[in-house]
Amino acid sequence: SSSPECNSNNLETIRLGLEWFTNPDHLPLIVAQKHGIFTSFGLDVQLIEPSDHWEAEEEILAGRLDVAVTEPLHLAQDAARGKPVLGFSRFLHTDGGVLYDKGKGEITRPADMCGKTISYPGSPGPGGPAIVNTMVKADGKLDCDISSYKKHNGSFFHTHALQSNAADVATLIFWNFEIPEAKAKGMKDAAFFSLKEWGVPDFCQLVLMTTPSHFDKRKDVLRKLVLAMRRATGIVHQQPDLAREYYYQHVHKEDASETQQAVIDATFTATLPAFPNDNMMSTEYYEHLMGWLVETDQVDGKAGEEVSVSSYWTNEISW
Repeated sequence: SSSPECNSNNLETIRLGLEWFTNPDHLPLIVAQKHGIFTSFGLDVQLIEPSDHWEAEEEILAGRLDVAVTEPLHLAQDAARGKPVLGFSRFLHTDGGVLYDKGKGEITRPADMCGKTISYPGSPGPGGPAIVNTMVKADGKLDCDISSYKKHNGSFFHTHALQSNAADVATLIFWNFEIPEAKAKGMKDAAFFSLKEWGVPDFCQLVLMTTPSHFDKRKDVLRKLVLAMRRATGIVHQQPDLAREYYYQHVHKEDASETQQAVIDATFTATLPAFPNDNMMSTEYYEHLMGWLVETDQVDGKAGEEVSVSSYWTNEISW
């Protein structure tokens, strides 16, 4: 790709930080790039993978990024911690929650997870038990002690945590990625309990965020980004074979191992329906999410109650 300097006369550069390594969740970005949609909107969008987990708002404040991908959960948590974050467009809505191996027969319903070992990236923080215990309660078991859960930090290697018996369940998973991956790696009865079905606010979504000051400064350009991704989403749904071709080129599928090729195939297919046409999110959604974060002691109660949704989410350019 050409450098930003070459583009200064005609294209606006947007350095967009991904939340994880490139995967099918990022399809509208990849299609917009490969299909020339970004260019037709006058944009040069550079997709940047994190070398390690980064604090996106710090990268934006430092001038290294313009926009970053995040989950509503992290957006709300960051807002409650007083960070300068503003989400402005939701582009993925999948399903997900807690992964378990149905084949082992020990877990058949959420209530069975009481007291089990949970693998989750933020371990030993409160997130894993908060999610699992909310599900356990929603399944009617109201007497499970939150301190009964054991914690394992298996990072994002959820399948490995279960297959190595380091944990009984793993969260937070997106079904379109982790379920096909687990099956391709030999967990043929991989299953999950869905957040939205068991009392947890559904944050299996991806949004674009920036800082409030950067948003004000580059609002017109960010509106073009939203519209370009929306056009790419149309191609994903109407020409899925073309989208698949673009994606396989982008991730160099032909160079991958046989197992990895199977994962690439299966995750792509599972992710196709997950891109909504509506990029807006409601105030009520975030109020409910923040209420759950406060209730489960994941954010400070006073901070969670005082921060207004309009300070960290806007539909101004996502209509």
